[in-house]
Amino acid sequence: MLYERYRPYRFDQVLGQDRTTPILKAQTKLNRFAHSYLLFGPSGTGKTTVARIMAMAMNCQHSDGTGEPCGECQSCRAIREHRSWDVQEIDSGRFRGIDDIKGLVYKSYLSPVGKRKIYILDECQQLTREAWGSLLKLLEEPPPHLCLILSTTDDLTGGRIPETAISRCELFPFVRLKAGDMKARLRLIASGERISIDDSWLDWVISFAQGNLRSAETELEKLLILGGSDEHKQLCATA
Repeated sequence: MLYERYRPYRFDQVLGQDRTTPILKAQTKLNRFAHSYLLFGPSGTGKTTVARIMAMAMNCQHSDGTGEPCGECQSCRAIREHRSWDVQEIDSGRFRGIDDIKGLVYKSYLSPVGKRKIYILDECQQLTREAWGSLLKLLEEPPPHLCLILSTTDDLTGGRIPETAISRCELFPFVRLKAGDMKARLRLIASGERISIDDSWLDWVISFAQGNLRSAETELEKLLILGGSDEHKQLCATA
């Protein structure tokens, strides 16, 4: 998938989150991390990407003092390739019950292989009330080697995420991406894949995606599969 192949692995590669990534990069540079974060905002704006970059930065073996992970050391590559023992991504839509979280809490106290153990809980608003009760204990008294990164498309006002959990996390809002940033990224990907795209098609995709880069990249992949055919462009124009 294009959005995986071209996923950023440095803070300065992340689009449109200028109020978030500089702070996280500074924390890495100073080695001053919170024990829990809550990233919230619309889909396709970079929450999971930033969570993975944070995980790489915390465990990078060749940190150069800039706050950026190297992306190439053994730890960074393991995280990028989803085979790190220390970094676990949990789909809270599937693993949302109390037994799932109890298992997570138990494993969290085991020592990491590298510097830190990081749990990334995507769409955490889907956890059950009982699961939140178990997770709160970990948020209140985490082991020193653990960092919890929660992400959600919830706006935090609907009560699906308990206030007690929100209050124990550093909050980082994510915003919809600007059209100009999205167009530049799509052109960069198209260049890398050696396909040509015209402005009218780009404008349609950006309007359709509504600030969601993942949706825009998915549309670009459709064009790539069809080899940039006129039939696909005609279909897009009439969608």
